[in-house]
Amino acid sequence: MKFVRFVVISLLAMCTAVAGAALAAPVQAAPFTPVIQVFLADGVTPVGQTQMHPGDVVVVKGTGFDPNANREGGLPVPVPPGVPHGTFVTFGKFDQNWRPSKGAPESARTTDRSQTKWAISHDALNQVPNVPFDMRRTVRVGSVPLNKNGTFTAKITLTTPKDAPANGRWGIYTFGGADAINAAQERYVPINYSTEPGPNTPKPAVRNIVWGYSPNFYSTFAKSTQGAVVGRDGASVKDGKLGYELAANTVQNGKGELRYKGSIVAYTKFHLYEIALVDPIIRVNGAKAVLSLKTSTTDQNGTDVLRRIDVADLTLTRAQLQRLNNGQDVLGVPATFRSGVTPPLLGALSLSQASPVNILF
Repeated sequence: MKFVRFVVISLLAMCTAVAGAALAAPVQAAPFTPVIQVFLADGVTPVGQTQMHPGDVVVVKGTGFDPNANREGGLPVPVPPGVPHGTFVTFGKFDQNWRPSKGAPESARTTDRSQTKWAISHDALNQVPNVPFDMRRTVRVGSVPLNKNGTFTAKITLTTPKDAPANGRWGIYTFGGADAINAAQERYVPINYSTEPGPNTPKPAVRNIVWGYSPNFYSTFAKSTQGAVVGRDGASVKDGKLGYELAANTVQNGKGELRYKGSIVAYTKFHLYEIALVDPIIRVNGAKAVLSLKTSTTDQNGTDVLRRIDVADLTLTRAQLQRLNNGQDVLGVPATFRSGVTPPLLGALSLSQASPVNILF
């Protein structure tokens, strides 16, 4: 709860600091009429009624989106008040009544946040604060340029969001960014989408090491701070536990290494905090083992800059060590966090008892 209060206080402080940052809108030379077109991955063939599946890519091309619009209303962060908030471009399954301008709640727009693109002008992006939180990085990572002539191009990989409404409609949607209300920019193109695997659907990551980190790790990001914990490149998150794929096993006669691959990123709402946990290694030396990870160098830079640190000590019983030597599953290995885990937020989440580790083959 202390962490949640800190985030709220920080947000209030930032809102106060950026208030009044509005700039006068330049005279508009011609009216903007927003239109979107959706193409297959080649960027040329209209998507039409083509059957699409998870992992397929579409290219969204927008015209007539005023880069100076969406200044009024909206959230005060990450884009300061008075600065154009841009436009969200996303794939999802939305309710029939989904439009923010009609008062539809956020729950009516079910999407995968990681595949939502933010069309925002260069000038507006440069006005997003980068201190004390580097929210400019957050917006930039998920953004596409909204040009002065009102055009943008966004590539979106189709994924199936959680809790999609049964009566919703699959499609590409656009609407005002960061809670800005602009009925003219609320556009929809239907997509003939099946949740069944297709030729481009990624295979589920193999979970050879499963670890909850600490009892409050997942809930802090995914619940308390309205963020998420997501995995890729051999890592996944299931039932609040982190999983990575085995890349190499050199353990023999009670000594050696278990190397895993994959990246897991835990972030709060607005990505004010974003921490990566990448490529675990377990170094085995008899009954004692050490679990290390590549982690972010700060609380806010995700996978931008990583360095490896020893995170926890593991204690194996004789029976568990024998199973490990034989390449057999070892469940419930006790773990104890080391002192001085960084970055600071990860260190704070490492003050409690570490969750036990499951090693699977």
